[in-house]
Amino acid sequence: MAEKKKYTLMNTVAVLSVSTLLYLATINASSLAYMVKEFPQYDITTVKLFSTIPSLMMIVCSLLSGKLIQIFPIKKIVIGCASLMFAAGFGTYFVFNLPAILIMRVIYGMGSGTVFPLANAIIQQLYEGEEKARLLGFRAGFGALFGAAVTMVGGWLTSFGWRYAFFGYLFAIPVALLVLFCCPSNEPIKKENSTAKAGEKKYTKKTFYVLLFAVFFNACMMSFNVELSLVITGENIGGAGQVSMVASTNTIFAFIAGLIFGSLHKKTQRYMAVISTGLVGLALAILCFAQNFPLFIMCGAIFGLGFGFYNPTYNLLIAGTAAKPKFGSQAIAVYTSCVGLGQFLSPYLINGVKKLLNLNVLRAEWKITAVSTLCLVLGAVIYIIVTGGNKKASQA
Repeated sequence: MAEKKKYTLMNTVAVLSVSTLLYLATINASSLAYMVKEFPQYDITTVKLFSTIPSLMMIVCSLLSGKLIQIFPIKKIVIGCASLMFAAGFGTYFVFNLPAILIMRVIYGMGSGTVFPLANAIIQQLYEGEEKARLLGFRAGFGALFGAAVTMVGGWLTSFGWRYAFFGYLFAIPVALLVLFCCPSNEPIKKENSTAKAGEKKYTKKTFYVLLFAVFFNACMMSFNVELSLVITGENIGGAGQVSMVASTNTIFAFIAGLIFGSLHKKTQRYMAVISTGLVGLALAILCFAQNFPLFIMCGAIFGLGFGFYNPTYNLLIAGTAAKPKFGSQAIAVYTSCVGLGQFLSPYLINGVKKLLNLNVLRAEWKITAVSTLCLVLGAVIYIIVTGGNKKASQA
């Protein structure tokens, strides 16, 4: 076991760099409102598919990644995914109709959906104990810092025209090179190590509670990103630059949350689920009434803290709910699919509630998700009381 911890600083940086690929799509954070104007012949829900299709692909591809790591080293899979994301992301610049753009997003989603669980799986495989928890926090922070940078770059590029944001996908190239030359090599995970024997349980009831929670919570969180550009530009609060500033604030504070997660996790491990969910709910609630740009910045900061705590908390939690440690990686893959399902279903679930309640008010999407998220906070409290929270997960 001691050999697994003998990694250089560049090895660790390369491992953490995998998480930057998860945030690469934030380069288009400011693009959606301009795409709605570019394609007026399509309804807004169809245009929103640009943001949600990668999440749909995550459902299938994250499960596929669980099979791929039994055949190929994670390092090679990551390089392949980065190449696919570059080709489809940058290639969209040369596409001029919405159906073709959405097809490119499907291809992009194949790469991003496959790599999504690998950012955690490679840490789970190479590190142990508190070092693993610390690096999972750093992973979220490292990716968020990158996300803040590309979001600002994306806003700047969008100021020249929304298509120019696709140049941001060039960032995938240095990430692929860093992984190629510096990421530690690993053998494919042997199938027999993660295969259930006859009558052997893979998951527990807690696993399914967390998976159900993930679907609805991610549907709520997705509304922050999808509606941000539409609200800020649509209500003349600002333009592409202001959208990117709020999105960057979000990712910067997610980075801060990742840095402090390791120490905070030791002291408040039973309550991290409530803390992370509550911060997201608070941000969405304030956004329902925010009328000036500084309030949007504040909400971006609060949301970022919640999101930054949420990622490592629930990855540790879901792995800890598996019936046996060897099924932890599979539980993470299923969880990732549920994350993608929630993100993809987000606009459809929200529109369904809007029609059901006949809500035709400003920012109805955020009002629905704010109330829903606060209900999930209550659910998380009940979960802690009934099951003991994530005490087991923290030891995974």
